[in-house]
Amino acid sequence: MQEVLLETGTSVREYTNAGGLVFAVVWRGPVLPDLSVLLGDYFKTFKTEMEQARAQGKRGSPASVAHNKLVVRSSGRMRNFSGYAYAPELIPVDVNINDVLQ
Repeated sequence: MQEVLLETGTSVREYTNAGGLVFAVVWRGPVLPDLSVLLGDYFKTFKTEMEQARAQGKRGSPASVAHNKLVVRSSGRMRNFSGYAYAPELIPVDVNINDVLQ
């Protein structure tokens, strides 16, 4: 696990598997981090899922995506944002994802 405090005051924790791949990120702070940076290649999936949800009339917080390759939950309001994202297929077998997301 690596934790970074962004200039905005938001804390971001990244969890990596034995191969060095990030399998989960968790954030909390006054400003929502740039999810395109945090999610990397997974951002396209997130964006597509969010666009589909909006087309179905789902708007606002919390933002939630449960895709077979990506799970994201982001909520909050000004000065109080939190959330997580993880790639289910990258989670090590000995890791309980619920422990990581707390």
